[in-house]
Amino acid sequence: MPKKKTVAQKVSNKDRKYGHWVPETFVTPLPQEYPHWDYEKTKPLPYRAFKHRYNVTMGIRNMEWDNWIELDNEWELYHNEKLRRIQERGTELYETSNQATDAAYELLDEFKRFLPHRYPKLFKETAVGLDNLVTKESFDFTKGGKEDPILIAAKLVQDDLAIMMEDEEGNYLLQSGAIILAGFWRFRDKYKMSLNEIHTSGDVPQYNEKLKTGMTRFFTRLTSEKPVVRNNYFIQTDDNLGWSHSIGEEDSENVGWNTAVPASIIDQLYFRSERQSLRRLPKSGAVVFTIRTYFVPIVKLCKEPYIPRRLLNGISTWSGDVEEYKGYSKYADVLLPYLEKVALEQEKAGLIAEAGPDVYPF
Repeated sequence: MPKKKTVAQKVSNKDRKYGHWVPETFVTPLPQEYPHWDYEKTKPLPYRAFKHRYNVTMGIRNMEWDNWIELDNEWELYHNEKLRRIQERGTELYETSNQATDAAYELLDEFKRFLPHRYPKLFKETAVGLDNLVTKESFDFTKGGKEDPILIAAKLVQDDLAIMMEDEEGNYLLQSGAIILAGFWRFRDKYKMSLNEIHTSGDVPQYNEKLKTGMTRFFTRLTSEKPVVRNNYFIQTDDNLGWSHSIGEEDSENVGWNTAVPASIIDQLYFRSERQSLRRLPKSGAVVFTIRTYFVPIVKLCKEPYIPRRLLNGISTWSGDVEEYKGYSKYADVLLPYLEKVALEQEKAGLIAEAGPDVYPF
């Protein structure tokens, strides 16, 4: 008798035990080439992630695979700043634990598939990794190499990177990261902390009341096939992309808005926005954050139609705990009158923000 054909069963981790992941066969779709991408001319996307009313939410949206990693004509600026800070601060900025080593190499494999297809004018696949066609750097992804895999990954993109691994209690721990351009927080302070500890130690407003339960549930249910993205924003009182020295020196025992000197002129103020993508890696089950910072002077930002009033309205609805978290008292006396002035100028010209296009997060 002929043997019966067996049908391969699709692996499911839906009912897995915490801390146990069965490698899946899901393969990340190859992206289309970024249309007309140019190393010198493609401008950063204008994320303006604020509404007329501020609400404390996770704010996640579905992400298209083609948009996982966003690169633009500031790539070299970010790359050079990363190299400078790595040279200056070394492993204060990155590390991968033994638990996350395989996940970090899996992330490199994902970059090897994604980057040359999305940005073929910048990256070329090689037998061992990737070449950068502009800087002439060659990156070797071979396991067991001398360089931490998460550091290699961070040198390829403009994002900071974090890998969260699930333990047997269902907690997600920061087991690998290259947090080089974070501005307001230090990798060493958070390394190996759980997701909950990271947020509570950072005094994230209303985390326990509004975010903790939903975020825990979200991480448990996140699948390999459905990546998400979210945005946030801050006001910074200096022009340093890598570390905001206005909140204290990076090596200080305690840093924060409480020790910052209030801003005195509008040119000190910068709009700092993060675009965070979250996806689960199919082989390791790790959750990867990409954290891309966009950094724009407030004066430049306010030349855009509708933006001053929308930003002013949003900031004006911050609750007290949000104000404290975002350092409101250190710049409000400079920022709010300026936003009002420019908003009125736009409104006299017929640009009424409330009647403007609904384009969040742009």
